[in-house]
Amino acid sequence: MQQIRITRAAELSPADGRRFDCQWMEACQMNRWFLKARLAEALALHGPDSHWIETRPLQRTPAPLQA
Repeated sequence: MQQIRITRAAELSPADGRRFDCQWMEACQMNRWFLKARLAEALALHGPDSHWIETRPLQRTPAPLQA
């Protein structure tokens, strides 16, 4: 499984670009659909290469042992 997020180009001012940024989330089908729509809106507003989707492997933490 993977995680995904939208990130922005560093040269975008925080007031303009952060509206579309998001934290890492599970790359399930619903989240992928949501981020594609949000990315399309960001690119339409700020231009090509202003935002993109990043992926990384899902980092699972071991479950605590039950006593």
